Parts: sequence; structure tokens; C-alpha cells
Amino acid sequence: MISMTSVAKLKEETGRIAKVAWVTLGMPLNFQMIKERVDGIIDVEALIIATLLVMERDRIATDLPAWINRFSSLINFQKLKTVFRRLPEKHSELVAANLNQAYFTSTSRAFRNVFGLKANALGTADETISLRTRKINTIENVAQACLMIKNRLIYGTGFRADLITLTHIANIGMKGTVLARLMSADNSTVSRVLNDLKASRFLNQEGERAGAFDPYPGMFISVATVSNLCEMMDAMQFSLYDLKKGTLANLNLRHDAFGRKILEKLF
Repeated sequence: MISMTSVAKLKEETGRIAKVAWVTLGMPLNFQMIKERVDGIIDVEALIIATLLVMERDRIATDLPAWINRFSSLINFQKLKTVFRRLPEKHSELVAANLNQAYFTSTSRAFRNVFGLKANALGTADETISLRTRKINTIENVAQACLMIKNRLIYGTGFRADLITLTHIANIGMKGTVLARLMSADNSTVSRVLNDLKASRFLNQEGERAGAFDPYPGMFISVATVSNLCEMMDAMQFSLYDLKKGTLANLNLRHDAFGRKILEKLF
């Protein structure tokens, strides 16, 4: 078992689990993909931010920009910007520092605008990203493995698709304010979509799925994961083991199987 002694070990374990999730989303990495119906649903934007928080100069530094370019049309950039802006200042600065390398300046304009990145004028990074993009799995295969991606193909890249994705989680409850926090969306947006889904009889008046549906156990990684990860990184700087453990014991891991796996490994 890994001794919980440093931020470096936390980042190492977080990076490893993130790569497992990225394989599910089509990255050509040497890891076994997760099965969402067993492990939980992957939130795309939460995975991007979590990865940027712990990213090292390894294959992810080329494959994440390649993935972003390949699936740019399926990224909710409004949500990505909100998750990023809600990070504590020192963590947003860490993300910005990790982005400050040539490969991310070769990503799509929509992605660069979220983080204020300028376009890259050199051709070397563009060529590298182009080569890695060709190795990413097909959208058809990714859609079969990732429910959120599948629903965005059907309903569009917006909060409606993500809310419909969350309705696959058994007993999640359709309380608008809770769902809004989980999706980093405005309460009014979620309320409007919920009303639409009730009007269409997709949900009943109690906010439950009407008819049969494929149940999922929960969220593997969500916006809550990003918040928990920041708190984990802060707690790892405490010198006393009991203080670290006590702080982390108060984390809300209900929608964060990713965080649970990290803590199980580190303790």
C-alpha cells in the first residue's frame, strides 16, 4: 500500500486513474478501460480539469490536446470554463502552468479561449498532435463506451444531454439545485430542462424516469471529483498523517468513485 506522504504520490495515483478513464474515451494508452455500467459515468469536462491538475510531461501531454481536437465538437466549453473558474486560485494557476506548453497552443480555438491560450505559430507541435489524433479510437466506439458522449451525439453538446445522462443513475433524485451543482450549470437552466423533460413525459411529475432505462451505479468522475481533488492536494501538504486523514474523511464522495479509488490506494 502506498504511504500517504506527498502530493507527488497523490498526483501519480490520480494520473494513473485518469488515464484509465481516458482509454474509455478513446485514448491509445496501455491501460484497461473502465466499464461505466460497473464503475460509473465519466463527466468529460471534469476529467479534463482533473487531468490538467496532475498532468506530467508524459504521453498525456500530447494525447490530451489530440483528443480535444478530435472531439472538440462534443466538449461543453461553457461547462469547462465554469469548472475552471471555480477552482481555488492556486489550483487554477497550477492548471494554467500545465497548459503552458506548446502542444496545448495547438488545440481548437474554443478550448484555447477557455484558458486564454494563444495559438501556436510553429508547425512541430501541430504535426505531433496530428499524428497522435490518428491513433485515437473512433467516435462510434467511444459513444458505445461513454454514455455522456453518446447522449451529446443524440441531444447536442449542452446541459440537456448531461441531465439526461444523469437520469440513468438509480435513485439520484431530480432536485434541480443538486443537479445544477453536479453539472456546474445555472439553477434556471436545469429547472427549464427538467420542466421540458416532464412535459415530454420523459420524466414523470415526481422527476423520475418514465418507463424502462439502463441503470448506472453513479458517477465515476464528476464536477465533485475536481473539488475533492483540490482538497486532497491541500490536505497532502499537512505534516501530520492523522490531520491529513481527518481532513479527507469529511469529503463528500457520493458522486466521486474516482476519488474513492484514490483514497483507497493511498491509505
